[in-house]
Amino acid sequence: MSAGAYVAIMLAVIAVCTLVSVPPLFFRKCLRCGTRNFIEARNCRSCETPLPHDTA
Repeated sequence: MSAGAYVAIMLAVIAVCTLVSVPPLFFRKCLRCGTRNFIEARNCRSCETPLPHDTA
């Protein structure tokens, strides 16, 4: 395997790991149905359950 191919594979792995770990920063999961909602949402877009407010 050439060095260029190795670097490309490693960058792809890093990109996938980043995409998997970042969504919790931008979305909140509904406690009732599990749907991911935007962080600004007040109610779940699927079941309309009020989302808890962040106290932090």
